[in-house]
Amino acid sequence: MQWTQAIIAGALTIYLGSFFATAAAARRAEGESPLGDTDGHPVGVMLTLLASAMLLLTAGAYILDAQTLAIFGHIAVLSHPIIRLVGVLALILATVLLIWAQVSIGGSFRVALPRTKQPLVTDGVYGIIRNPMALSVDLLALGVLFIAPSCLALASLVLNVVSYEWKVRTEQDYLREAHGAQYEAYCARTGKYLPRLF
Repeated sequence: MQWTQAIIAGALTIYLGSFFATAAAARRAEGESPLGDTDGHPVGVMLTLLASAMLLLTAGAYILDAQTLAIFGHIAVLSHPIIRLVGVLALILATVLLIWAQVSIGGSFRVALPRTKQPLVTDGVYGIIRNPMALSVDLLALGVLFIAPSCLALASLVLNVVSYEWKVRTEQDYLREAHGAQYEAYCARTGKYLPRLF
């Protein structure tokens, strides 16, 4: 196994393990499914599932056999040591960001919208940015693309960015309706994906 395969395998293992552990903890804490409510948002749900499946396929195939780059349309211009290093940093940042977000959100974690009103989480990483989990998935897809550059990895990144932006907008509408002025004030002091500096 090449070191790049090991890096992706390690990041994916930690990422998925953290995700499922948080979902299980949220179920124990709240006594309801951490999947949440997907009713009324079938397109967004399907896009997110497809994006996640493409990311797992891309990363998993590369972990099993690095030669899949040729099968999935190798992007030679991205095969550079510096780009690969940026990919490794993106995977590390994605993993740290996801774990920090999941610790911050605790029992309020839901894959989709909550079925019941949850408190507005503004602590931890949520005190800096509003959508750390969506950003972490985008960084994970970017890291996979930069380490294992292929057309499929590029398509996975694009679809992840589009689908998670859709998910974020749906969540914003829910939070605006559920928390009103409190959420508006929260938006005014935090950035959507990056810290608000001004």
